[in-house]
Order: sequence, then C-alpha cells, then structure tokens
Amino acid sequence: MRRVMFALTIALLGALFTAVAASAQETVTVNLSEQSDSGQSGTATLTAMGNQTRVTIQLSNPPGDTPQPAHIHPGTCANLNPQPQYPLNNVVNGTSETVVDVPLANLLTGNFAINVHKSGQEISVYVACGDIPARAQVAPATGQPRAGTAQLPLIGGLAALALVAVGAGLTLRRARA
Repeated sequence: MRRVMFALTIALLGALFTAVAASAQETVTVNLSEQSDSGQSGTATLTAMGNQTRVTIQLSNPPGDTPQPAHIHPGTCANLNPQPQYPLNNVVNGTSETVVDVPLANLLTGNFAINVHKSGQEISVYVACGDIPARAQVAPATGQPRAGTAQLPLIGGLAALALVAVGAGLTLRRARA
C-alpha cells in the first residue's frame, strides 16, 4: 500500500508542477509617453497567448468618451511608419484591450511601436507612443540562450514525466525485493 501511495504522491507533485508552470504567461510592459502636449501617458501590457498576443492599454487623462484609435506600427516612435501593422481596439475612457493574431515573440524584435491617436477625426495627431522593446537573445551572465516563460509548460511536463518514471521505478524495485 505504501508503494502505491508513494507513486501517487510523486505523480501528483509532477502534475502540480506542470499546472503551475503552464499558468505562467510571458508579459511585456511598454511605457507610452506623451506626445503633442496631450497630457496623456500610460502603459501597454502585451501578454503571450500562443500564436496571439493580448494588448491592454491604460492611458491617463482620457478625453471623455472620445474613442482614440490605437495601432501597432512598424518602426519606432522616433521613426514611425505611418501604415499600421496591427490595428488595436480604440482607447475609450483611457482603456483598450485587443487580441492580435501575432505571437508576442514576433513583436519583440525592436522594430515595432504602439501609437495612440487623438481621435478618428484628428488621426494625424499622436497623443502617446511607446517602443516595444527587443527581447534579449542571450542571458547577460552566461551568454547562453535565455529560457523564456513560454518554455515552462514543456519543462514542467518533462519534470512530471521524470517524477512519475522515478516513482514507478522505485515501486517496482521495492516490489521485487
């Protein structure tokens, strides 16, 4: 009976580790700086969702109920391509949330910026912008590739499998003794 309980405990610990690792999501925060003396600044939070990315914008000093167009543009705030790459839902009352059909890793090249416009009628007036940072390709201390949180579910699954295999092996060994 002890052997079965030991194996079950190992399996449950592995499953728990896998569940915790799978719940981790990579998130990047982009600071949105004021432009055109708008008085508006804030953040955009980009969250990995497999082959998609959730973009959540929070801006200070919103202009009432005026919808403010927002986009992900190629380039940087200093050198923005005026053609948006990925449209975002309008910022209304300072907030917006959009799921775009692009993996977060594709946005972390250092070649994209998030831009918010004053209104649909004044689309050429930019009120806030933030450069999406490039993901560091290597860990500074080791020079080795950095393991992203997107790899945690795989690592957790392998760890669970190893724990189950060890538990089963110990159970079989004790059964033979």
